[in-house]
Amino acid sequence: MSNTALRGELRAARSGPGRLIALARRYAAALTLMLIMLIALEVALRALRVPVYLVPPPSRVLARLLAPGDLPGHAATTAAAAIAGLAAGTVAGFGLAVAFVHLRLLEDALYPWVLVSQAVPAAALAPLLTIWLGDGLAPRAAMAALFAFFPILVATTRGLRDVTPEQLALMRAWGATPWQTFRCLRLPASLPALFSGLKIAAALAVVGAIVSELAGSGRGLGFVVSVAAYHLRTDQIFAAVLIAAAISLGLHGLLVLAERFIIFWRRPG
Repeated sequence: MSNTALRGELRAARSGPGRLIALARRYAAALTLMLIMLIALEVALRALRVPVYLVPPPSRVLARLLAPGDLPGHAATTAAAAIAGLAAGTVAGFGLAVAFVHLRLLEDALYPWVLVSQAVPAAALAPLLTIWLGDGLAPRAAMAALFAFFPILVATTRGLRDVTPEQLALMRAWGATPWQTFRCLRLPASLPALFSGLKIAAALAVVGAIVSELAGSGRGLGFVVSVAAYHLRTDQIFAAVLIAAAISLGLHGLLVLAERFIIFWRRPG
């Protein structure tokens, strides 16, 4: 059997049910360990009679997740802010990275101030954004964009420069214009680094949206956490945190799928 035919059979075996079985086997140990830890925590908390307002048992958190209420609506609000902020942060970070690569003087002038901006506490900016942009999607999306912007900028800048002098010389020898060099050489070379930055930025965008909601909002998971903390409803806090983690994992999974589709030349054979 030829190597091409063998690779085709392997790809077919990985598709459909075979891929699902392989995925289940890969994460079976982690899921089993998590289940054991949750059961042990449930038993220990009940045996030690730990007050539920300090540490709720996992069954109570699960009941809160499954109970009818407005948690899905708050989750949708936070997810919308995180996605909008991630999109805005990606556009801003990618655009500035392109400018940095082509204008070194601009990078020397702006990059130190970008670093300084990352040292500003986010909790101090969140109330200001609410005052300036009002109590709506805009301040939450802006905070999410601020969180997502920096990893996109750093990763894209490194990726755009991840070309060798020989590759640049070859493009010049072929008479390529600066735009053709960017489109055919720098941009494809930057995609792996860009997606690495996007995966980090996706999680940070969710955090940024929740930070903004904690500072002052009538909707979102951050609002749920602040109200639940005031009333000592720790089971609701844990439920909101788990939903936020699920949003981050969902965004991460979508980016992984997009990476496999866009960077097709790095797809495993």
